[in-house]
Parts: sequence; C-alpha cells; structure tokens
Amino acid sequence: MSEQEVFGPVVCIYDYEELDHAIERANRLPFAFQAAVFSDHQPTILRAYKRLDASAVMVNQHTAFRSDGMPFAGLKQSGLGVGGIHHSFRELQVEKMMVVHSPEL
Repeated sequence: MSEQEVFGPVVCIYDYEELDHAIERANRLPFAFQAAVFSDHQPTILRAYKRLDASAVMVNQHTAFRSDGMPFAGLKQSGLGVGGIHHSFRELQVEKMMVVHSPEL
C-alpha cells in the first residue's frame, strides 16, 4: 500500500472492483495533492472528481500536467499553502491599511 509521498515519476497502480472502493482507498492516504482519472464515461469522471480528496483531478491526463496559471496545493499532510503564480505573488506582498481623517477629503 502507498504510505509515503513521492515527488518523482512514480505511479502506483491497484486493481479494484468498485469505483467507490478505489476512491476510499485513495482517500485513506495521509497525503493528497493531485489525482488522475482515466475514463470516457462522464458519470464516472464526475463521481471520482467529487469524491477524491485531491486539490486537483486530471481527466485523461497524468498528474505532471501543469499550466503556468494553474494553482497547486497539497491537502492533508502534503505541502503547505497554495502555489502558482497568482498565489505566490499574493504571499510575497504585504497588505497594509491606512486610515486618514482630513478636511481635504
């Protein structure tokens, strides 16, 4: 059974009889980053998307797929926060408020 989080070209493949059992098995892991579903059956795709504990679900695409504007986040014990260009810019900025009372305003 998968018990460690691996950042590399590794794929764990398990056989299953029922989709819900496969999803339950995947969701039992303490890590959750991305998941992939390979199917041409839309109800299967939507069921897996809704029930998988993953921050992104790739459909008919491997989990290494990424576009520059796409946010990525780890759930559970995976990662910290949300990455991606937009999210990284926000984290690097300091929000500051100024309150001014002036007769000129």
